[in-house]
Amino acid sequence: MIPFHLTEYIEQSIKEIGIDPYTSRGKKDGQWTIKYKNSTVWIDLFSYPEKPEKYYFQVMSPLCKMVDSKTEEFAIDLLEINYMMYGSWICKKEGWIYILSLREADNLQKAEVDATIDRVAIYSADYWGKLSFKYKNCWIKNEEEKIE
Repeated sequence: MIPFHLTEYIEQSIKEIGIDPYTSRGKKDGQWTIKYKNSTVWIDLFSYPEKPEKYYFQVMSPLCKMVDSKTEEFAIDLLEINYMMYGSWICKKEGWIYILSLREADNLQKAEVDATIDRVAIYSADYWGKLSFKYKNCWIKNEEEKIE
């Protein structure tokens, strides 16, 4: 069972940014999805089946799709961005790039929940803007999709 105080911290944080925590709950306990600072943000409290008593706090936001061209330059840019971020990082999963923060939930304080949600949302919106400008035609799958 998810520790109640952690759920309370998250729902208080969501409410304080002006979003109804009840309507942002996911299908499973410990999941929320919000739109914040021009980003979609997923918040999760979870444990692994092999250690159900140990919980993790994760905040994640999709940044962009993996580019179809200029992949080496794109990867270098992601590494350089990754170096500049605090308390979160960039990861790739199934053709998408995400901003991710993951930590053990032990000793998690509400101020850290607030800061993590804010940080992930800001990084996602900011770096999406910079990457989509620099690589605006890289996500095109074929010439018919190209927008001039």
